[in-house]
Amino acid sequence: MATISKQNTPLVTQPLKTSPATGATLASLGINRCIPLLHGSQGCGAFAKVYLIQHLREPIPLQNTAIDQVAAVMGGDDNLFEALKTLCHKEAPQIITVMTSGLTEMQGTDTFRVIADFRQRHPEFAATRIVNMATPDFNGSMQTGFAACVDSLVRQLVQPPSGRQRVRKQLNVLCSVGMTSADIDTLKRYLDAFELDAVLVPDLSLSLDGHLGDDDFSPTSTGGTSVLEIEQMSDSAATLVLGRSLLGTANWLQQRFNIPLIACDMGMGIEAMDSLVMQLAKLSGRPVPSWINRARRRLQDAMLDCHFVLSNETVGMALEPDLLMGYSTLLSEMGIKQPTVVTTVDMAGLAELDAGEVIIGDIHRLSQTTANLRLVISNSHAAAVFEPDTPVLRAGYPCHDQFGNMDVQQFGYEGSRERLFALANLVLRHHHDEVAPHISRYRFGADQVTPHPATATRVSA
Repeated sequence: MATISKQNTPLVTQPLKTSPATGATLASLGINRCIPLLHGSQGCGAFAKVYLIQHLREPIPLQNTAIDQVAAVMGGDDNLFEALKTLCHKEAPQIITVMTSGLTEMQGTDTFRVIADFRQRHPEFAATRIVNMATPDFNGSMQTGFAACVDSLVRQLVQPPSGRQRVRKQLNVLCSVGMTSADIDTLKRYLDAFELDAVLVPDLSLSLDGHLGDDDFSPTSTGGTSVLEIEQMSDSAATLVLGRSLLGTANWLQQRFNIPLIACDMGMGIEAMDSLVMQLAKLSGRPVPSWINRARRRLQDAMLDCHFVLSNETVGMALEPDLLMGYSTLLSEMGIKQPTVVTTVDMAGLAELDAGEVIIGDIHRLSQTTANLRLVISNSHAAAVFEPDTPVLRAGYPCHDQFGNMDVQQFGYEGSRERLFALANLVLRHHHDEVAPHISRYRFGADQVTPHPATATRVSA
């Protein structure tokens, strides 16, 4: 059991936490033909856009209501109303997700009332769904904003069961902010192996997988789960939850539509994957495919290979809670020590981690223990603090100093294997011999040798 402590300082110098609106924007991009609309100033929208562009290296179709100094005092309802009208008229998106900022939350903006008024006065835009959520900058983090978006999409869009018979069982999948496009692709392979149709919310593997679009510019997201698929989530046989931040949404589906839930945290580590695979086999009534058994044996071999390097090492982490739990589970199975880990917000399950202390704070708290750490798992901001003295395995957001962030595998037997190799290689590249080589005080170099005069005369002759 880990002890949980909260950082109470008047100044944050090396922040780990990111705006919830940024997380909600990321989740919105996993819904097909979606426009995320930030109800706030242009600066708030510009920060989230640049932040995600640097990490994903993709265009981000984020819009904002451009709250200025007048609207900040007099109210920004008209800005939101006009923004909705403009986007529906010019772009005709399938869905608009309306997110609040710290400024509009402090104003007490009732986005639900503004949207209802817009619906009443403009029935011609009924085809565009509008979902609102609260994502104030002063409360929560990127993970909570991501979860708030997923929760709002499910609660506001899901319709009563249709009763239609399906050829294959349908499974709801709620994906955490810590999952990459490669993780979701891997998850789809597992579900297809058991002949399960999946409704993933959100599905970033179709929109942020690094593909070239047909158009030079798209004002909406370029892929993801459709609104129709979300509406039909009540017909599913179960809900698979990846990340504890989304358990509340899964519990709502269970209570509202009697849909059982399956939880496996982030699907990292052999024990978590064994549990997930057996539950999928039970749900589908099909045997475990041979390629999954082989993937498990390959992970076992990787654990055997890497334990000579990783066992008993000391690793620090600074990640969002869901991803922190996934990596902590993987490290524990390898016997890696985790004396101190840092995360953004407190949530259920952190006390269960196999770590000495869990700090709700910033990267500065982890940097105080640098002398005892062999390596760190965190983002590019942590790399600027620890490297080159302590290597950093890039994970989470933002990772703006490397390419292919959405191609990193973490989920499944394959993802765990890839992460173990990455950790082991980092340790090997920064290995230092424990015993320094002895250099004699009598050692001398060739430039210190003085030739004998007789020898020099014979050579010149």
